[in-house]
Amino acid sequence: MLRRSSVGLFRRTPIRRSGGELFVRPTLDQIPPAEECKGFFGHLNGSLKFLRFVDIKWMMNRAVAMRREYLIAAPTLYAFLWMFSWKGEMMYFWGERAPPRQMDWNTEQTGYLPPDFKPTVVKRSI
Repeated sequence: MLRRSSVGLFRRTPIRRSGGELFVRPTLDQIPPAEECKGFFGHLNGSLKFLRFVDIKWMMNRAVAMRREYLIAAPTLYAFLWMFSWKGEMMYFWGERAPPRQMDWNTEQTGYLPPDFKPTVVKRSI
């Protein structure tokens, strides 16, 4: 938004973490304690604090409390890239998410079972 009363053409924006301005790291007394963060399982304090490693909501809330929002974007971006550059393609290529078994390269037939296949009935447990 333009600010016509100022000398500059555009108004200043908040500090960007991507560069261009110096980011001043907060001191330890400016960072809130980890006991105040809440996740999917509530406040994970005391003997439950080891659940913080698996509670993604607690990790995201902690990153926001520490003003480190970029810690949320990086794993999300890597998961997105992995899914659409590798896993998604493999799911599309193999269909059932598993490669065919016993490929016969001479007849180019895969090891898929025929449509009229009937499995052997198990009469008793071993």
